[in-house]
Amino acid sequence: MPSGQTLRGPDRFFPPTVVRGLQELDQKDEWGGAVRLVDLPRIHDPRGDLTFIEGGRHIPFEIARVYYLYNVPVDAERGGHAHQELQQVIFALSGSFRIVVDDGRERKEYWLRDPRRGLYVSQMIWREMDSFSQGAVGMVLASHRYDEADYYRNYTEFLEVAKSQSA
Repeated sequence: MPSGQTLRGPDRFFPPTVVRGLQELDQKDEWGGAVRLVDLPRIHDPRGDLTFIEGGRHIPFEIARVYYLYNVPVDAERGGHAHQELQQVIFALSGSFRIVVDDGRERKEYWLRDPRRGLYVSQMIWREMDSFSQGAVGMVLASHRYDEADYYRNYTEFLEVAKSQSA
């Protein structure tokens, strides 16, 4: 930066690559933002990169719970449910895996393999995870604490509710 130049807004705190990450929440897909990729900021340093997450700033909710998936066999399937209220952002911190999401009308597939890029999944979206690479580690940020009553674990029941809400 030329001497004497004063930066304003997020530019004064973060390098330009980080500022681009902060603006990602404004992007929406054809599902109206119900499922979308979220890029997190990266601070590059010769000693290693650093990425951080702030609830309500980088993701559209305050973080109430964080959990990890690891030691997942490569042929295992995870997920297979939807939530009534809970929102999540799912990351592949190491390795890769596939997520198939379904809003009751359409299914989409995403591959996660970059620890700076997560998949935001809103409420009432069915999700299935598979094709885990050897040693994959997934991290999930959740908007609510665990509540079994929030789950749809039966796909037929989920479809009935999803179709009635979209009618």
